[in-house]
Amino acid sequence: MSFLAALALATALGPSNGLRPIQVPTPPMVCFPIEAPPTVDATSWMVWSVEEDAELGSFNPDTQRAPASITKLMTAILVAERAALTNTVVISATADATPIGFVGQPDVRQGEVWTVRDLMVNILVQSGNDAAVALAEHVSGNLPAFIALMNERAAALGMTRTVFVNPHGLDTAGHLSTARDLIYLGRAGLAYPEILRLSRIKATSFDPGGRPMELTATNRDLGIFPGLYGLKTGDTLAAGQTFLSYTVGQDDSYLVVVLGSRNRRQMTRELIAWGQTALGPRDRFFAAASGTDLTIDLPEWYLPRIAAAGPLDGGNPGSATSTPLTDSLDTAFRLLLPVVLGGGA
Repeated sequence: MSFLAALALATALGPSNGLRPIQVPTPPMVCFPIEAPPTVDATSWMVWSVEEDAELGSFNPDTQRAPASITKLMTAILVAERAALTNTVVISATADATPIGFVGQPDVRQGEVWTVRDLMVNILVQSGNDAAVALAEHVSGNLPAFIALMNERAAALGMTRTVFVNPHGLDTAGHLSTARDLIYLGRAGLAYPEILRLSRIKATSFDPGGRPMELTATNRDLGIFPGLYGLKTGDTLAAGQTFLSYTVGQDDSYLVVVLGSRNRRQMTRELIAWGQTALGPRDRFFAAASGTDLTIDLPEWYLPRIAAAGPLDGGNPGSATSTPLTDSLDTAFRLLLPVVLGGGA
């Protein structure tokens, strides 16, 4: 019989059989065997597991920042709830006068007639600020009423540190959100199949009133980064580059938000790649220590991952809530811990 097998047997039998359990000390953790999050060029970020509905990691997640055009996802949600896609919208002078986002961006013009669907494509694909105003006016009749709806919905979603001042995300005093709040917004957006479909469009064209125009997605990674299906980019002077992405992986789906970056594409890619390493066997293994008397000094960044993985049900060995199964699992954990900490498979 091997030493480990004998040790496990002795521990399992316990003192009632004339054997004294041997306490196996936890070896010092020289190097944590799981990769830390990458150093990201962003003021704040968060990675979220859609399947587990839980955070995997973050940096400054509750710091208020200008969200830029990620704002338009809230506009799209309210429109999807309150207007038929086939409805027609006459572009107002207010929408016409709204600044475009970049030189050469196709605009909407006063008196033109657009469908709600085409305006939705405009805001989700090309990030049209004027189209967002046209949709807000269509839903609520005027901008103040629509902005009130935006903030009511934000509160309902638990976006406690978000204040919307406009429907498009152009820099405006007091227009602020956080990485955590925008994850909640993205989670809400996943419930609308039409929004998911429209945010995946890479290029399209319109011809309102005989004025042909071509639109190319501001999300340059559509069709390039595997599994990335949206949701909304942003870029203003105050906000820097922002991106709320939705990626479908083999075993999980992820929402990743990056705020205040100079390279949202690369930072998002690195965070997605890191998120895809989470909730593997080692994460499940360390999660099993939750609620036991094992003392393990885990890095602070790692705590959300084991919380997402979730502890095993049951109590501490010998406690009122322990069972033979949980006691055996605890014994196995103690025996295997040196292997895991030592960088085993």
